[in-house]
Amino acid sequence: MSDTKRGFFAQAFFAMMLFCGLVWIWTVAFIIFWPWEKTDEWKPYFRVVAVCEKGEICGIPYGLLDEGKSKGMYTSINIPGDAGDVMEEKGWLQWKKVDNLIEAKASSWHFQTTIRYKVEDEKPVLVEYQDVGAKALYYGIAAGLLSLIGLYLRKLRR
Repeated sequence: MSDTKRGFFAQAFFAMMLFCGLVWIWTVAFIIFWPWEKTDEWKPYFRVVAVCEKGEICGIPYGLLDEGKSKGMYTSINIPGDAGDVMEEKGWLQWKKVDNLIEAKASSWHFQTTIRYKVEDEKPVLVEYQDVGAKALYYGIAAGLLSLIGLYLRKLRR
């Protein structure tokens, strides 16, 4: 059956599914290639991986590190092991050690923040970060729409 004999709803459904696939592909590409920002300025919400009560791993926002240490919320930011993850109240916290740096990724369905830092004298020193929010999805929607328009314009030229 050729494309011209498909009904309107079949053509609309195909276009919607193609659009969804293009948005997914573009959004994943934007997330993977999102730029790293090199800085030493911490944002207070960045989560630093720490050893908390009973030796469990948890994440402490950078802005609460000093207060958390004095209140006994954590014992150390020198984490044991090479990698791991933990489910927190607002999402996942994953970490791994790479070349004397700790790469910590806090993520949920609507954001992903990855920081690379080193620990010097029980203090985290920020090296770089990648803060991907809803912008990646918005850019993915725009790129998916433009790709779909381009595909249909190319089809019309035939």
